Amino acid sequence: MGRRGDAFEWLPLDWQPGLSLRRDAGGRVVGRFFAAELASVYQPVVALAGEAGVRRMGREALVRSHAGGGAGLSPWGLFSMVADDDALVGLDRLCRTLHTLNDPLAEVRDEYLFLNVHGRLLAAVTEDHGRAFRRILDLLGRPSINVVIETPESACADPQLLAFVLSNYRLNGFKVAVNVNSVGELEKLFGELRPNFVKIDSRRLRREEFAAFAELAATHGARPVFTRVERAEQRAEVAALDGAWAQGYALDGDPRVAIRGGGVLAA
Repeated sequence: MGRRGDAFEWLPLDWQPGLSLRRDAGGRVVGRFFAAELASVYQPVVALAGEAGVRRMGREALVRSHAGGGAGLSPWGLFSMVADDDALVGLDRLCRTLHTLNDPLAEVRDEYLFLNVHGRLLAAVTEDHGRAFRRILDLLGRPSINVVIETPESACADPQLLAFVLSNYRLNGFKVAVNVNSVGELEKLFGELRPNFVKIDSRRLRREEFAAFAELAATHGARPVFTRVERAEQRAEVAALDGAWAQGYALDGDPRVAIRGGGVLAA
């Protein structure tokens, strides 16, 4: 199986019974979950080293849904409608498969693809986490080494379970990232596990906390990623930090990091 363009000819143009994926007229893959159609968008994750040193280091894939041609649910709204754990696991894996198929930078091996897992999946899956998705990547001819499995803030409420889950993903060849809500939570987290990446919403940080977060992450061998970098002040704070990466709507329009053909998010 291929990844882009004509390589998706193995998928039908119209929905077929028993299939949750099809291709559209533009060559992208669309998913289906009940009445909702699912599409992929990608947001650049970048290194900032002054204005001249902006470099894309990866991208985070996010799902967008619509039904009947109208506006659909937000990603979390879509997942919140699923009461059954088995159905949620299926939806979660469907989204990650969709994003992998649509990834416009699948051939770029020195960048990372960040894929989210829903917090409820951590407890719902009792077997080896990551094994089923790794098999999907194997079928697609996609190595897992530059794929990052990312957990939400809510997952930090049970650090022992989170440590077990992330360990399984790493054993299956994935990098792992966690989202935290404060510098204090990050400090506690490092008592239980060692993620490859740690992410935080930059809007939650005071000015002096940017450096504290980055230094704590570096001490424990994790890459700090500041999300929701929307304002010039936030961008300047991250740019001043060695090894820190940034993500946010304000960065999407920069032609140096644009993801062409990948449905980059608009502000």
